Amino acid sequence: MEIELAGVPQSEFEQVFATVKQGLFPYVEAVFGWDDEFQRERLTCAYQPHWFSWILQSSERVGLLCCKPYDDALHVHLLIIFPRYQGRQLGAAVMARLHREAEREGKCRVTLSSFTDNQRAIRFYQRLGYKVIEGDQAFVSLSRSLVRK
Repeated sequence: MEIELAGVPQSEFEQVFATVKQGLFPYVEAVFGWDDEFQRERLTCAYQPHWFSWILQSSERVGLLCCKPYDDALHVHLLIIFPRYQGRQLGAAVMARLHREAEREGKCRVTLSSFTDNQRAIRFYQRLGYKVIEGDQAFVSLSRSLVRK
């Protein structure tokens, strides 16, 4: 399955915010309570614009990815597939692409976190070989080792 990643222009911040809210609202609301102003501030201050990519299939936006490179790892902050495209293996295709890119860049692992209540996401990542490395009531951290080239 061919997917592409396209950079997100600053002018599309509202679309990014709406996508993040759509994907994370129930989990954030349950743990912290959702606050639009706080979440907007967090997206603009805690995340670099170049970490975000639109996920495209056949030139159509099917989701949003946010990942941050570290020296020896790639950390996935967000992987959101729009509801109407879920169940088509797009998330697995995005993660396979990230794994290949991280391996080419000499990274040792890909890491991510998930809300503990998002069991669907946790099962998805575990099917891809991710292991839970720590967790608490709200979050679990997962990691997958890569083959270094």
